[in-house]
Amino acid sequence: MRERADLPGGPLVVALSGGADSSALAWVAAMSSKSTRAVYVDHGLAASNDLRAAAKRVAAVLGIELDVVDAPVDRTSPSFEDVARRSRYAALLGAAAADETVLTGHTADDQAETVLGHFLRGAGAPGLAGIPKHRGRVRRPLLSVTRAETRALADELGLPFLDDPENQSLDLRRNRLRTELIPHLESDYNPQLRAGLLRTASLMAADDEALEALAVRIRVLDDGEAVGLPASALRVVPHAVATRAVRRALRQLRGPHGGSHGEVTAVLDVAARTRRGAQLSEGLRVEREGPMVVVSKRPAAPAAEVSVEAPGEVSFDRWRLRFRVSGGAPRPRSLGARALIGDADTVGSDLLIRPMTGADRIELGAGTKMVADALAEGGVPRRLRSRWPVVVSGDRVAFVPGVRSAAWVWPSRLTVRYLEALIEAAAGGD
Repeated sequence: MRERADLPGGPLVVALSGGADSSALAWVAAMSSKSTRAVYVDHGLAASNDLRAAAKRVAAVLGIELDVVDAPVDRTSPSFEDVARRSRYAALLGAAAADETVLTGHTADDQAETVLGHFLRGAGAPGLAGIPKHRGRVRRPLLSVTRAETRALADELGLPFLDDPENQSLDLRRNRLRTELIPHLESDYNPQLRAGLLRTASLMAADDEALEALAVRIRVLDDGEAVGLPASALRVVPHAVATRAVRRALRQLRGPHGGSHGEVTAVLDVAARTRRGAQLSEGLRVEREGPMVVVSKRPAAPAAEVSVEAPGEVSFDRWRLRFRVSGGAPRPRSLGARALIGDADTVGSDLLIRPMTGADRIELGAGTKMVADALAEGGVPRRLRSRWPVVVSGDRVAFVPGVRSAAWVWPSRLTVRYLEALIEAAAGGD
């Protein structure tokens, strides 16, 4: 088995559940790399204490370090398996250092069960490709090894593993596939069913890899809070390529899960303008922002107000605001695309920066305009408007940075000192 395991070089972190598969993997990793440690993810289930104790015993026998990470999951959740999987990967990746590769003990039997399960729910090529050998920092070295082989090795080595009672619960769909459907299909239809499912996974993985190579050409913009894709690109490439680009963007935003069929369809509908926007799971929202289709997380709370004295600069939320004073009017070329100018003596030097409120109005040459409307007209994405900085002097709005300045601060023929207000993205900002 050690020769068949596809192990990467460098430091390794084994997801050690306390069961036979992960225990066998931990032995293979420990024999292959001097820099191997293990992580047990505790979901707070009925058998978690016993499994954690088994993982500790296995780690002790192998002489490797074991860390325990708590990641409670509600066993009564209707999507328990999916929630637990996401929680587990998040915990494992969070516990791994930047130079460490995470190893999981998925076997050929897990692969067969996954492919059959995906087929039953109507998955496409990515689903029928099954469990990938590697994705990001996660690798699965035992996908060519059967569950019987890992158990035989664990028994032969005398590893003190423990069978998870969850694996016997017929409440879980995967367990029913394992203990009921696959044995029935093998008995009555195809004795080589598992081999056939593995062959399907291999063929589909090759097709999927070719399509992914095309999908990665579509650039994904990521600012930490949202990901964006060019809507025109999604509309002209083949559907199979577009769906992969969308799934890649969703994975960048929330981890390994690339979105359900319905979520991917919603993103493509918004890109095609057949839908204005859509709410996705986990608080994500998809909308058009100019030429881009953007998926964003739940908006952050607006920042607290800050004061600044002009000239000067200040950080506010995800932006940096700079105020420069000059004795002559700035040349147009010296003004950035998001820079505004005003009369420095009219505005004053004591400025307050705060988020927009629903009652804010900015004075125009004749009348006023709601700041919210000005932000919309200025192309500020809806998801950022409640957090956008507003510059106030006294009790009057002086600037909506990057959008417009109030009429009462406009320079005149009598202006001798000019105030330049510039907004820039801070690190990781938009």
